[in-house]
Amino acid sequence: MKKIILTTVFFLISFSSFAADNFRNFIVAKINNKAITNSEIVDRYRFVISVSKIKITTDLDKKMLFEQIIDKMIDEELIRQEATNLKIEASKSEIDDALEVLALRQKKNVPQLRFFFINQNLSFENYLKQIESEILWSKIISEVLKSKVKSSDVEVREFFEQHKLSSDVKKFLIAEILISPSKNAAQLANKLSEELKRGADFKNIVKQFSSSLTSESAGEIGWVFQGDIDPKIYAEISKIGKGEYSSPVQLADGFHIFKLLDAKIERNLAEQDLNAAKNAIFSHKLQSLAKGYLMDLRKKSFVEIDGAAGF
Repeated sequence: MKKIILTTVFFLISFSSFAADNFRNFIVAKINNKAITNSEIVDRYRFVISVSKIKITTDLDKKMLFEQIIDKMIDEELIRQEATNLKIEASKSEIDDALEVLALRQKKNVPQLRFFFINQNLSFENYLKQIESEILWSKIISEVLKSKVKSSDVEVREFFEQHKLSSDVKKFLIAEILISPSKNAAQLANKLSEELKRGADFKNIVKQFSSSLTSESAGEIGWVFQGDIDPKIYAEISKIGKGEYSSPVQLADGFHIFKLLDAKIERNLAEQDLNAAKNAIFSHKLQSLAKGYLMDLRKKSFVEIDGAAGF
C-alpha cells in the first residue's frame, strides 16, 4: 500500500511539474510559421536584468520590459525569416567573432561567458540566436539597403555651408538609446533614463532595448554639429556633462536618451568636414530606410501576440 501511495505522489508531483513547465512554455507570439514561447521571453528578461543592472521595483516596470523584449524578439524573428528569403546567412565564424567581442564587453572570455549562462540557468542557445539576428540585420543593411541611399553634392554643400556661417561651431560626441513608439514607450524611456543615472550599464541597455541602427556600435552616433541637432536634443545635451545622460527626448521616431561622450568647439571648419556632412546625411537616410524596411516586414507578415507573458 505504501508503495502505491508513493508511486501516486510521485506521479502527481511529476504531472504537476509537467503542467507547470507547459504553462510557462505557452506560445506568446506567432510570426508567420514560427512561435516565440513564454520560456524564451522569460529567459531573455532574466538575462537583460542581469547584464543591464536595471532594478525592477513595480509590476509596471516588469510589464514594460516584457513588452519591449517581446517586440524586439519579434523583430529578430522577422529578420531571420527575411534573411532566409534573401539567401543571406550568418556563418559560424561570424557568430564566433561577434561572441568574442560581446564577451569582452562583459569583461569575460567566451568560456567564462558560457559559464555565466550555466551559472545563471540561462539559455546560451537563445543568446546565439540573438547574435545571429544582429549579424543578419547588419548584412541586410549592407547588402540590400545601403545601395539605395544617395546624397547629392547639393545636399552635402548646403549642410556644410549651414555650419560654416558661424566662426565658432559646437560639436558633440554622443551616443543614444532609441525607444520606438508604443503604449508604454514614455514610461520605459523614463525608467531607463533613471536607471542609467543610478549606474545601469549603458552598452547593454543599448543592445537590448535600442531600435536605432547605432545599437551595432554601442549606441554611438559620432561627432555632430550643433546646427544639425534638433533644438529639443540640444536643450538636453547642452546642460549635461561628459559621461552623463539626458532625460528622454521625444521625437517623431520615438524617445531618445543621449549620453554625452565629449564636446568641443570647432573654430575653423575645413573642407574635410564635407565628408562629415556627407556621412551625417547618409546615416540619417539609412536609419529612416531601415526603420521603414522593418515596418514593412511586419505589415506583410502574420504577427499575433498574446499579452499574457510572464513568470
